[in-house]
Amino acid sequence: MKQKEIERTLQTLPIAAWKYPRVLVGIPKERTLSHADKVFMPFMQIAAQGVAVMDHPYGRIDIVRNHMAMTLLESEYTHLLMLDSDHIHPPDIVQRLARWVMLRDDVQIVGGLNFRRSAPHEPCAFFLDENNGVSTIGSWGDGIIKVDALGTGSMLIAREVFETMKPPWFYNIYDDNYWSDVYPGEDIGFALECKKYGICQWVDTTTTSPHVTDGIITEASFRRYLATHPGMYKTVATEEEGVGEDGKDA
Repeated sequence: MKQKEIERTLQTLPIAAWKYPRVLVGIPKERTLSHADKVFMPFMQIAAQGVAVMDHPYGRIDIVRNHMAMTLLESEYTHLLMLDSDHIHPPDIVQRLARWVMLRDDVQIVGGLNFRRSAPHEPCAFFLDENNGVSTIGSWGDGIIKVDALGTGSMLIAREVFETMKPPWFYNIYDDNYWSDVYPGEDIGFALECKKYGICQWVDTTTTSPHVTDGIITEASFRRYLATHPGMYKTVATEEEGVGEDGKDA
């Protein structure tokens, strides 16, 4: 898409009137909405812009994400935007993530730079080694960075991804020989499937949705952990800069 057309589209409301991308939002349901005082209004601000939001049953998170993918494929929408309910999403998150698929044909999956709720609060954007060991980005510029695995707290996915890969697209990995400390969740299962099919994931370092616990988890939480626990956590060896909207390094 040409720059003027992109700018015109991003300024158009309702979002449902966009010719491309046609975005369908999915929000995994919880029995109760924790920290509603923080997360409810941003969802209202997003919905007020006229974006389509799917309904689905409450269920286990991997099953819910697969159901969202199937709902997308049964529709005429081109992209699924998953927004988790334990994040404070920016009101313009649809526009912020959608701009990348308008700017670049090679971006099929893009998500915000979000941070884990528990220590060390690292970025949920990972590189996998040959043994599927993980390291995270430690520094970044403004733009998008290609990663091997991305958290699903705010993720925009093209329907072609689900059409290319075989279901289940999202799955937990219950393998005692995989990681010594934890069973990988459905986001890692999805990432491994993407890697198998040669589908790239990108993290938008300019877009973040603070993670809500009893506090608010942001990059500052990660930096504080690194400062107070030297040597306890290893970030990725590269300092790759983000690719900006003009396709150049930031």
